[in-house]
Amino acid sequence: MSKQLILVTGISGFIGGHVAEELLRRGFQVRGTVRGAKYHTFVNAVKAPGLEFIEVDDVVSGDFTEALKGVDGVIHTACPLPGKKGHEELLSIAVQGTLNVVRQAQQAGVKKIVVTSTFGALLSLWGETDDAELEKNKDEKYYVYFNAKTKAERALWSFAAEHPELEVATSPYAKTFPLPANVDTMATNEFIHLILNKNEPPFAPNWMVDVRDVAKAHVLALEKLPLPSDVLRRFIVNAATYTWASAAAYIKKSRPELADRLFPLADVKPLPGVLSNLVTTRAKEILGFSEFIPTENAIDEAVDAVLMLEKHWSKVKN
Repeated sequence: MSKQLILVTGISGFIGGHVAEELLRRGFQVRGTVRGAKYHTFVNAVKAPGLEFIEVDDVVSGDFTEALKGVDGVIHTACPLPGKKGHEELLSIAVQGTLNVVRQAQQAGVKKIVVTSTFGALLSLWGETDDAELEKNKDEKYYVYFNAKTKAERALWSFAAEHPELEVATSPYAKTFPLPANVDTMATNEFIHLILNKNEPPFAPNWMVDVRDVAKAHVLALEKLPLPSDVLRRFIVNAATYTWASAAAYIKKSRPELADRLFPLADVKPLPGVLSNLVTTRAKEILGFSEFIPTENAIDEAVDAVLMLEKHWSKVKN
């Protein structure tokens, strides 16, 4: 059993919570950063052996000195969800926030760092758009998000190149942590919530992976560091290319009692052109992924999670 202490930023988030649970399951000790009022809620309500919390209010300018004491590795997941911040603020949090965490980790002597990226970083468009194009698409929350996250990843690799001593890699609701308070904090389970409430899901590539596999990839990447210098340290985790129309059709078949709640299949807009498949060979060969959680299983559990949340919200409201 490992007794290494890992700092997880954004532990209150969808991915961060699952990363923490995966670390605990593998025997790590976990220290999670939490902002503001959430800190007291987490300290008082969330209890698990090997888990502790520390308050850091601002990832961009915050002091991580105490958070990094005794830490053996960092998994940086903290970033606002798409649509939660304007472009300038999101860009600052994504780029400067990432660099702030990594710089302070490097100064504290931490050598193993894993950072959550996005599939948008695989598409060169997002990091190359000019100000006019960004202004034109400022209300498209995923456009803004992908642009910010892509620039953050590039800034991260530039910093890592200047500090070769660093080892850097990018890559249902966690039961240990509080449930989302509303739709705006559901993360990607919001997509299933949209389908179940006759709303069209986001117009985005349909690459799907269970959040538990995403969390597993973060921890496996941390465990594999250091990697040989000639190995690219970006890992793609993707279970399937699965359209929203296919997801809705599957829900209709597996949960016929929900058929009347579904967004009409005929109205789901197809993406233009041919949708590429993501190559996950490196995740399988280097990280050791033998198989991903089947997409249908992930959809089933996401539906269960959404229905459970709706009941929870109804009780809280009443």
